[in-house]
Amino acid sequence: MRARHFLFIMFFCLTFLMAQENKEGRFYGAKDVNIPSWFLDSFLDIKDDIEEQALENKRIIIFVHQKDCPYCNKFISHNLRDKKTKEKLQKHFSIIDINMFGDKEINYLDGKTYSEKSFAKKYQIQFTPTLLFFNEKSEEILRLNGYIPLKKFNLALDYIKNKEEKTLSFKNYLRKYSKKDISQTSIKNKLFINTSKNFRRDKNNKALAVFFEYENCLECKKLHTLFLQDPIIQKLLKNIDIRFVDMDVNTALVTPSKIILNTKDWLKKLNITYNPSIIFFDNKGKEIIRIESNFKKFHLQSIVDYVSSQEYKNQAEFQRYLTKRANSIRKKGKDVDIWKD
Repeated sequence: MRARHFLFIMFFCLTFLMAQENKEGRFYGAKDVNIPSWFLDSFLDIKDDIEEQALENKRIIIFVHQKDCPYCNKFISHNLRDKKTKEKLQKHFSIIDINMFGDKEINYLDGKTYSEKSFAKKYQIQFTPTLLFFNEKSEEILRLNGYIPLKKFNLALDYIKNKEEKTLSFKNYLRKYSKKDISQTSIKNKLFINTSKNFRRDKNNKALAVFFEYENCLECKKLHTLFLQDPIIQKLLKNIDIRFVDMDVNTALVTPSKIILNTKDWLKKLNITYNPSIIFFDNKGKEIIRIESNFKKFHLQSIVDYVSSQEYKNQAEFQRYLTKRANSIRKKGKDVDIWKD
């Protein structure tokens, strides 16, 4: 009787332990993406759309989204719900929606036909939402990768609708018209102990992360005081060389591609459009991926992991890697929240 009782207890314990091991972590943060009805009803012949809308004195924006993207949801529910922003968009722009992993055919400006997902892969769209702005000559004049806060988004709209690209870079336009944050942002971060201006990668197999910032930047402050204090991010960054560039200081440097430039010219060459921006380079000086938008902790962790683990060599599409990483964490019984600071 005792033996049967003991076996029953052992069976119960083993069953419980197996159930615990097989318990998958929960996934939080996904949000529905409902495309507004006033977006352009397009056949996705982009050149025709640009020409037709130019006759109405409107410029085209391509909006790239993906299913369950909380950043896309925020862009639509917050940025596009703002009355003045919506009026500005409807008066001066027409927006074409593209699903990053969709199958609709796109006749693009290079004369080739793509599926939505092959277009996103071809043009290295790594984040959603991504916004592509075009002029009347079918030239892409601005690209915003990832969620942009309302005020900066409106500056981008003003920049495009007023055709400021003819006289001023978007980076300088933002610098000119953005209100400075009155709080001081210290750039003395212990991660930036290497102050060398030689960024070439000859004798180093590590990837390189370059942080581009201005002083007096609220988002930079959040980056330093919140995200860069995260233990997971700090651990992952140990496998990457880190440098800092003050975009206000014009000094000579050796770029990762072994070209001697001053800061101003390097920023122009890299087409930096956001503050702060983080660009990751491989050991040959080639850009791997960049961050130039609002983001949450899980996404920064994943980007750094993507680079430090060298998974970018196996998976060129970051969003697919992101899904794989989230699933891997959940299989270990840990929850994933993609929308938590």
